[in-house]
Amino acid sequence: MEYRYSGTDKDRFSLHDCRASSAKLTDKSLIFIFPDGIFYDEYSNDWPNTGKAEVEFVIDKMRGVSVYVFVNEKWQTIRKEYTLEQLIEKINTGEWELEFAYRYDGYEEILYKCWIWEKGEPWTYECELWIGTKENVVFRFDPPVV
Repeated sequence: MEYRYSGTDKDRFSLHDCRASSAKLTDKSLIFIFPDGIFYDEYSNDWPNTGKAEVEFVIDKMRGVSVYVFVNEKWQTIRKEYTLEQLIEKINTGEWELEFAYRYDGYEEILYKCWIWEKGEPWTYECELWIGTKENVVFRFDPPVV
C-alpha cells in the first residue's frame, strides 16, 4: 500500500498503545500494519494520531527475530517461544492483535514489550519481540482523518 508520508527518526514516532492487526514478512523485512495509526510528534497529543500506518523493520539475518509469550500455567508464568511465522499467522487470521507498549534499543537490536490480545479468556498475554536490525526502522503513514 502507498502511504503519503514516511520517516526514520525513531524519536519522532511511537508505537506505544498502537495495535497491529496484520503483518507480513518479505525476504528481508518484517512489516506491521496499524489500521488505527501510530503516534507522530507533529500531530495532536492523541494516541494514536496518524491515519493508517505501517512500520518496516529490516531484519539482520544473523540476529533474526525472537517472539516470547508469557502464559500462566499451574500457578506459574511460563515463557513460550513462537516463530515469527507463527506470530504473523495468528495476527493475520485475527486470532491475535499485537499491541506495542515499550521500546528498548540495544546494539543492532530492538526489544518491544507488547501485549497480545485475544477475543476470549484470558484476553491478554505479555509478549517480548526482539528484532535484530542494523537498518533504520521506516515509519509510513497517512495524515490523520479529521
